[in-house]
Amino acid sequence: MRKGAGTGVEDPPPLTRWLWQSYLRAALVPLLLIELTFVALYWGTSRFVYDRSAGAISEISTEALTAAARREGEIIARRLETIGAMTRIYAGEAARALATPSGGVAPEEAARYAYTPDGVFYSTVDAGGSAVFYSGIVPVGPAEREKVWRSARLDPIMRSIADSDPLIQQVYLNTHDSLNRIYPWFDVLAIYPPKMDIPSYNFYYEADATHNPKRGVVWTDSYLDPAGSGWMVSAIAPVYGAVADGSAGTEVGAEAGAGGAGLEGVVGIDVTLGSIVADVLDIELDGDGYAILVSRDGTILALPPEGEGDLGVSVLSDHSYSEAILQDTFKPDSFNMYRRAELFAVADALQSAPEGNRRVDLGRPMIAAWATIAGPQWKLMLLTSEESVLSGAARLREQLGLVSQGMLAILVLFYAGFFLFLWRRSVAMSDRVAAPLAEIERNMGQIAAGGSVPAGHRYAVAEVQRVGDHLVTMGEKLQAASRAKANFLSAMSHEFRTPLNAIIGYSDLLASAPVEPLSDEDRRQVQAIHAAGWQLLQLVDGVIELSRIEQGEVAHNLQPLDLMPLLRQAMAELRPDPAAPGGVVVEMEEPPSPLPKVRADAEVIRRIATHLMANGVKYNRPGGRVTVRPVLAGGRLCVEVQDTGIGIPAAMQPRLFTPFDRLGQENGSIGGTGIGLAICRRLAELIGAEVGFVSRAGEGSTFTLCLPLA
Repeated sequence: MRKGAGTGVEDPPPLTRWLWQSYLRAALVPLLLIELTFVALYWGTSRFVYDRSAGAISEISTEALTAAARREGEIIARRLETIGAMTRIYAGEAARALATPSGGVAPEEAARYAYTPDGVFYSTVDAGGSAVFYSGIVPVGPAEREKVWRSARLDPIMRSIADSDPLIQQVYLNTHDSLNRIYPWFDVLAIYPPKMDIPSYNFYYEADATHNPKRGVVWTDSYLDPAGSGWMVSAIAPVYGAVADGSAGTEVGAEAGAGGAGLEGVVGIDVTLGSIVADVLDIELDGDGYAILVSRDGTILALPPEGEGDLGVSVLSDHSYSEAILQDTFKPDSFNMYRRAELFAVADALQSAPEGNRRVDLGRPMIAAWATIAGPQWKLMLLTSEESVLSGAARLREQLGLVSQGMLAILVLFYAGFFLFLWRRSVAMSDRVAAPLAEIERNMGQIAAGGSVPAGHRYAVAEVQRVGDHLVTMGEKLQAASRAKANFLSAMSHEFRTPLNAIIGYSDLLASAPVEPLSDEDRRQVQAIHAAGWQLLQLVDGVIELSRIEQGEVAHNLQPLDLMPLLRQAMAELRPDPAAPGGVVVEMEEPPSPLPKVRADAEVIRRIATHLMANGVKYNRPGGRVTVRPVLAGGRLCVEVQDTGIGIPAAMQPRLFTPFDRLGQENGSIGGTGIGLAICRRLAELIGAEVGFVSRAGEGSTFTLCLPLA
């Protein structure tokens, strides 16, 4: 229950709810006893069956996951072995191409190369082959250009390799003097820096004699490609120069031995991690299982979106090529499972054996199975939650619980019918009391708003009937008192007007008598009489007008009208208030184009406009301004009366249209009765218009009269 306003005491509930709560408490104890008994029976049965079946299903699923890891690891190994074999063949072809003179170059081929001011020799257009970037870190002369022409023979095999497997992103050749030939073609100047030192990158130095003494194909760790293709791994192989007898060094691998000339270059085939996730790791697993690929040192090479939450990392898609082309850019430590304490269980499992399975905790119980991929020695790990593994047992438990659920359903239906019966009984009983009380409450509100309640109400309860009869009598008495008050105010106001007009008229005559001018003190006293009489006359006029509105005596005739003549007439009839500040200017902003007609009563509009203008003058500053402007807004024609006066504090604005409320000006220097704006709003409501305002203390006010269009 909510607290009563300002009392701290809880409000009593409605009658219907009180009856319903009473019935509910009476039926709650037997309901809970019976329902809890059936729930306990259901839980015990399903738990027993689940415990028996979960162990067997978990063991079978774990073995199946391990077999899947081994099988998929072998598939990936064969696929990577194929890429490695192509890398080996490509390295041999590159060695032969670099060792064999070009025999010249066709003019059209030579025409698509150019130098940059930094000394870079590069391919300018795409001729369907590879792109060439000869870094300006070494002078590119005739010998270097000959190397470019020799390597051009590699385009067909590079194209064939790239088209052979969707995993392959690009094929390249890098030489010791920073020649880069890469397929497919792209704008190399937009990616590479002029002085790029290719041998300083991991995809080059990992194939040199120090890192690869056997001269075989090796796989790099994941890195950010300087050519702009994102995160990737590469199968790389060295290309050695001519051997001592002058034959090309085409041998790569263990069989090449340690002899021969120095490292001429490195070839590579790039595979993006995105393609590995989309193609290689697209493994169908039961439940919510997924696969990840881990490098030799524990770095997560490829991770599908499903595993990001479990491992606490996101697939790297953001990268800075401006950094990648200046230095090696590898994945951060957050991707290394061996360096994160929270992944110790997974890392320990991977390092414990080439393949196997283990339960791990990654924020939820998981089953991990892994296998080693021959060749790059990566680990393929399959992860699935125990919940998904045991989903079969859970379904079995649900099926066995159907009988218990059926019994519970019968129980629920019985109590649903029972509760429905209780509810209908509480509604029926409350209707005999609550509905009449609600009607009496509405009647009281109607009387409080000045209305009346007709007699003749008949209620089923005698006590309620007596309250209703008393309410009708009270309403009649209040209506009679209101009529008497209105009649008294109207009569007294009319009686006041004659002497007040005489007082104002004679004070004007005394102040302006040309034959016997008054002394300064006499003039001041006469002006005080005139101001007091004027304020009393305004009060009388306002009371009379408010009384006529409340008694429905204001006649109105709605018809299409032009607004501007009425506003000009109201401005012309604006009488100066002796108590108003001096020097206030009232001005009209003429519209730039003719205004549409409004549907209203001419006399009512004139009176409202006069009140609003007079209010703007009265509450203005000395030398202030009142601006009247018509505007079209929201399908209505509005009159804005803006003043530069004192404004209205926000705390007092809700009381602005309350009759006789001066908003703290009762004892101030500004005269008035506090009913002008109340009259404006009631007159506006009479013709279907609306009076609003915007005001800030110290910044003036803007009152708006909005009229419907004809």
